[in-house]
Amino acid sequence: MKTKKKFLTILLTVCLVMAMIPMTVLAADEVQDSDTWDGSVATAFAGGTGAAEDPYQISSGAELAYLASAVNSGESYGDKYFVLTKDIDLNGLSWTPIANSFSDALFGGSDYSMFSGNFDGKGHMISNLTIGTASTPAEGDVFGLFGAADGKISNVNLNHVSINGVAKKVSGYAIGLTGGLAGSASGGIENCHVTDLSINMTTPENGNAAAYWIGGLVGAFDRTQGIKECSVSGNINEASGKGSIGLIGELGEASEISYSRADVSLDVEANARGGADVGGFIGKGNGNKNEETVIKNCYATGNVTGGSYIGGFAGSLWGLNIKNCYATGNVTQAVASMASFVGTDASAGYGYGSVKNCYSTGSVIGTVAYRYAFAMQDATERSEITNCYFADGNLEVKNAHEAAVAKSLTEMKTEDFTAALNADDKNNGWTFVEGRTPICGAEPADYSAVDAALESIPSDLTVYTDESVEGLNVATTSVVRGRVIARQAEVDEMAKAIEEAIAALEYKDADYSKVEEAIEKANGLNKEDYKDFTKVEEAINAVVRGKNIKEQAEVDEMAKAIEDAIAALEKKPAQAGSKTDQNTKTNTKTNTKTNPKADSSGIPKTGDHENAGLMLAMLYLSGAVIAGSVVIWKKKKYRA
Repeated sequence: MKTKKKFLTILLTVCLVMAMIPMTVLAADEVQDSDTWDGSVATAFAGGTGAAEDPYQISSGAELAYLASAVNSGESYGDKYFVLTKDIDLNGLSWTPIANSFSDALFGGSDYSMFSGNFDGKGHMISNLTIGTASTPAEGDVFGLFGAADGKISNVNLNHVSINGVAKKVSGYAIGLTGGLAGSASGGIENCHVTDLSINMTTPENGNAAAYWIGGLVGAFDRTQGIKECSVSGNINEASGKGSIGLIGELGEASEISYSRADVSLDVEANARGGADVGGFIGKGNGNKNEETVIKNCYATGNVTGGSYIGGFAGSLWGLNIKNCYATGNVTQAVASMASFVGTDASAGYGYGSVKNCYSTGSVIGTVAYRYAFAMQDATERSEITNCYFADGNLEVKNAHEAAVAKSLTEMKTEDFTAALNADDKNNGWTFVEGRTPICGAEPADYSAVDAALESIPSDLTVYTDESVEGLNVATTSVVRGRVIARQAEVDEMAKAIEEAIAALEYKDADYSKVEEAIEKANGLNKEDYKDFTKVEEAINAVVRGKNIKEQAEVDEMAKAIEDAIAALEKKPAQAGSKTDQNTKTNTKTNTKTNPKADSSGIPKTGDHENAGLMLAMLYLSGAVIAGSVVIWKKKKYRA
C-alpha cells in the first residue's frame, strides 16, 4: 500500500510539473526583448512577407545572419521591407557584412553584392558587432553592419562596434570602404546612432588608395536621399596615412547631411606621401562643385591627430557647402595643412565649395608649414568663407587672407554672437543657451518628460478597459528615440500624448454578479411569510450602480448586506386554520401513513420481483468485494 501511495504521489507531481512548464516558457518569452547570437544562421525570418505593410521581421542574430547570407549569395531584396523586433547582441562573434563585396562595382563590373531593401531598426540596439581582431585583422573591400546598401536604413542603434581590417588590393589599388553602419551607402539614412566605436584600418603594402574611405557612420555616401539626425562616438585609427576619414569618409555630389553629430577621436599616421584627408566630421567632398552638396546644422567635437590635410570639421572642402555648423576639437600634427575647421581647399575651381555661418573653438597645434586659424585661404581666391568665426587663441596662425573673424570664448557665449550666426534669419537654426557657445540644432533632444511620463504609467493595466489601454499603447509605441533638439517640440508632444493617454484610462466596471444573485434570492421569497421584510428591501434599495473595478469591495458589501438581511429574516408563526397550518397537517398525515408493502415491524415485504435484476447486481458486487478482501488478507498473511 505504501508503494502504491508513493507511486501515485510521484505521478501527480510529474503531472503538475508538466502542466507548469508551458506557462513558465511563455512567461519568459513575454519579457524577453533581446537575443544573443550563437553564430548560427537561420533558414527564414521571424515573419512577414517583405511588403511595406507586412515587413520581414528580424528577431535574432541568426535571422540577421540569414539576411547577410542571402544578400551575399545574390539576393538584393529590392523594394522589400525589414524591421527589427528585438535588441540583438552579436556577442563579439565574427560578423560578415550584409553585402560583403563591392569593388567590382567601382570598376564597372557586375560581380558584387548590394542590399537594396528598406531596413527599419525600430529603435532597437545591435551590440558587440565585431569584424576582425587586432591580432588577425579581416581583409575586405567593405566593412560594417552593411557592406554596401542603396536602400533606406533608419532607426538603427549600434553599440560597441569593433572593426580591425586591411583594405583589399584589387588590380594594384587599395579598396576599403569602412563604416560602423555601412561601408558604402547610397540610400537614405535617418536616425541611426553608433556608440563605443573602435575602427583600426590600414592598407596593404604597395597599394595606391583608390577608394579608401573610412567613416564612423558610413565610409562613402552618394546620391540625393541624404543623411539625417545621425551620430557617432568612439575612435578611429588609421595606420597607413591614406584615405578620407571622418564621421563620413567622403560625400558624393548632390548629397546632403543634416542635423548630425560626431564625437570621434581620429588618429591617423602622419605620412607625407599618404595624402590622408581627415576631419572631425568629414574627410572630404567628392571634388565636384555643386550647390546641392550640402552639410548643414551639424557639429564635431573630437580631436584630430595626424594625416596630411586635417580640420576640426573637414579635412578638405573639395566641393562641400557647409553652413550652420561648428567644431570644438583640437587639430594636431598634420604633415601638409591644418586648420581649426577646414584643413585645405580644392586645388582648382571645379572643386570649390563654401562655408557659411560657422564657428570653431579648437586649437591648431603643430609646426607644419601651412596652418590656418579657421580654414585654408591664401592669395588665390578659392572657396567662399562667409560669416565664420574662430577662437582668438588661434590668432597667431591666422593667414592674412582668411575671412573668418576671431572671437573670445566669452564673446561666443553671448546672445549677440548667436544673433550674428543667424544673420537675421532664425531658420539658420542657431540657439542661445546660457553658459555655452551656440547650438545648431543637432544636439540630442531632451527626453526627460517622455521618461517621466513612461514612469507614471500604472503598474497594473488589467484594471482598465481594453480600449483605453490600447490608446496608451499607441502613445508609447509612437515614441521615437534619438531625435535632435531642433525637433524638441515633437519630443514634448510624445510626452504629452502619453500623459493624456494615462489620464484617459478608464477603469473596468465592477462585477455585480453577487449583487444580482442576492437580489434574485430575495425576489424568490414571499415577504408575507416573514415578520419583517423591510431590512431586505432597504439593502436592495441601497445598491448603487455604476461602480468601477477599484470599488469592487463596496459592491461586494452591497451583496453581503442583502445576504445578511435575508439570513436575519424570521418567519411568522403558523396560525390554526391558516393555509400554512393546513399544509403542515396534511404533510404530517402523509408522512405517518402505513406503507402497504411493510409489515408491522416496518420492514418491506418480500416477493417484489420487479427489482430482481437490481438484487442480482448487488449480490454479484458483494461477492466481488468479499473475494477481493480474502485475496488481500491472504497476501498480507503470506507476507507476514
